Amino acid sequence: MIAENSDNYILGNTDEIPKLEPNKDKSFCSIQLDDVRGILKKRERNSHKGTYGKAGFVSGSKGMAGAAVLNLNAALRCGSGLVKAFIPDEIYPVVESMSLESVTCTYNESNFSFEKLQNEIVDYCDVVATGSGCTNVSFYGNILKYLLINFTKPLVIDAEGINQLNPELLKRHRQPVVLTPHHGEMARLLKKGIDYVETDIVRRSSDFSCEYNVFLVLKGPRTVIACPDGEVYVNTTGNPGMATAGSGDVLTGIITSLIGQGIEVKKAIITGVYLHGLAGDIGAKYKGEYSLVAGDIIDFLTDAINKIS
Repeated sequence: MIAENSDNYILGNTDEIPKLEPNKDKSFCSIQLDDVRGILKKRERNSHKGTYGKAGFVSGSKGMAGAAVLNLNAALRCGSGLVKAFIPDEIYPVVESMSLESVTCTYNESNFSFEKLQNEIVDYCDVVATGSGCTNVSFYGNILKYLLINFTKPLVIDAEGINQLNPELLKRHRQPVVLTPHHGEMARLLKKGIDYVETDIVRRSSDFSCEYNVFLVLKGPRTVIACPDGEVYVNTTGNPGMATAGSGDVLTGIITSLIGQGIEVKKAIITGVYLHGLAGDIGAKYKGEYSLVAGDIIDFLTDAINKIS
């Protein structure tokens, strides 16, 4: 087991990222179909799986294998060339059987190796997402810290990653970081009550994004995307049927996939959030809002992608 105060595994450049000048007026615009149309390009005939990105997921834990499965399957459905999971041993049978096209690499809590994390994920992937379903990994905070300091490509942080995040470490990451909190996680991140967040979600999102130089995706009835240059976008797709367990894990998989395919980070996030909501809207049309589950959103991603393409 790893000691909580162990820092001897931390490497990497700790210089702060230069901050962009924020947009003081916190203006925002809504995301419409025309804003995302054409961002997903037609595939070239002379291409292979490496052409479309290697997306890594450090996610899932005992009792929360589904979070990892939803991450992986959403990324695959959105076009990632290769999707790789770094997961605890105990959830391997579930993940392996429910995400057949993914590559799985396991770890054991009793003899965890950061060298293995480095070789399998940090050195291999074009983008990494972490935090979905990681609640029951006893030393997850150390894994998150390692990724923040050592992974030098775009990093997406969700769920438990946000709950255990030290915001000051965001300043050490030299490539784009994307945070995907819901309102409760955002309140915990700010160490405020949820009312504080919800009284002005645009300003709260933008202030945090500019201060820590991150892309913030604040999930809710109308998801808000705040960018470190001060631009803010409000999504127009989605419905109450998407207020269901695992919906956020699907979104994390979608955004990670699009970033890994080489789409510019801001465009990947805007497109991913819109696609997620659109797939949910199409799913609700056929399943109804009451019966919609997270897996349905993945199933209807094909229709959503075809619509924006």
